[in-house]
Amino acid sequence: MTPEGPRVQGGFHVWTARLGDVEVRFTGRGPGDDREEILRAIVPEVPDAPPLAWARQVHSALALPARPGSCGEGDALYAGEPGLALSVVTADCVPVLIAGPQGIAAVHAGWRGIAGGVIPATLEKMTGDPGERTAWIGPAIGPCCYEVGEDVAGQVVAASAPEVAHPGPRGRPHLDLQAAARLQLERGGVGQVLVLAHCTRCEEEKLWSYRREGKAAGRNLAFIWRV
Repeated sequence: MTPEGPRVQGGFHVWTARLGDVEVRFTGRGPGDDREEILRAIVPEVPDAPPLAWARQVHSALALPARPGSCGEGDALYAGEPGLALSVVTADCVPVLIAGPQGIAAVHAGWRGIAGGVIPATLEKMTGDPGERTAWIGPAIGPCCYEVGEDVAGQVVAASAPEVAHPGPRGRPHLDLQAAARLQLERGGVGQVLVLAHCTRCEEEKLWSYRREGKAAGRNLAFIWRV
């Protein structure tokens, strides 16, 4: 249930989990950026990987119903029927994958999304008992490295809790975005929340980081589907 890894599959660093009929993948550094090709490269045991859904991510709080291909502008996808893989891309933001008996979801949660409520918005779109859901929080920039201004820290704290921020060595706030995402999931009634506590900025050999590499950064991917 907790993602295992990373293992190198198809040239990518991959964390893998399975819960019943739900498959979860988090990928880090690797060759290429075509997410359909990446999905097939990291799931060689599935000759016909499911059709892929994605959104044009804009740091919003908008959750979209998933369909094959591009689903429009938003930062989360949800689906009630099997046979479709949902994906989000990150390069320091928090990827969140959610599964319950009646549906799955994939969320891109940066500080703006957390402050704006993209996680609660996604949970509201899903059907079924929240207590039967499991959420996986993937690698993101950690509190060790995520220095922000007082305004940003205040917005994230207001959307989560004071303990997600603490003073950094230079006196500016450092944020724990994974903790903020976990708190929102728990407040939304999610029965189990699992966190991959890996910092994208620290783990240069395994993960991409915009804070570290700027515009040259690739993207980490997260996939979830029901078989």
